[in-house]
Amino acid sequence: MREKEYIVVVQCHIAMERCSGYFCEKAFHERTGGFKGYSKERSYRILYLTCGGCCGMAVHRKLQDLIKMAKSEEKIEKHRIIVHLATCITKDSYHGPPCPHLDYLKIMIQEKLGLDLREDTTISKTAESRRKNGIYKS
Repeated sequence: MREKEYIVVVQCHIAMERCSGYFCEKAFHERTGGFKGYSKERSYRILYLTCGGCCGMAVHRKLQDLIKMAKSEEKIEKHRIIVHLATCITKDSYHGPPCPHLDYLKIMIQEKLGLDLREDTTISKTAESRRKNGIYKS
């Protein structure tokens, strides 16, 4: 995490039609959930995007543009960028089941664009309880 400067949170386009992303931002600010490994002692650039809708192909174009702009405008190389797939994409939750295109998103982000990838943003106590009780599967 030390070399990372730019964090991109990709959220489900459908979930974002009703979700403000408050808990993802809160988790980042508090460095909890998927952001636990980031130092509170330093600042990071953070960008919130949606996948663009099913099948998520728009995320490739959006991230490709970010890579280009970050390098040309601020000399930020892509190895300094990390992508977090939000929990609404990776886990069974209030918003719905995990994204049916999750594997495709991973291939585009990691293999096609060569960006580092992490899963999850916020970890809801309610969702964790439902996973333990077998209501949510992932």
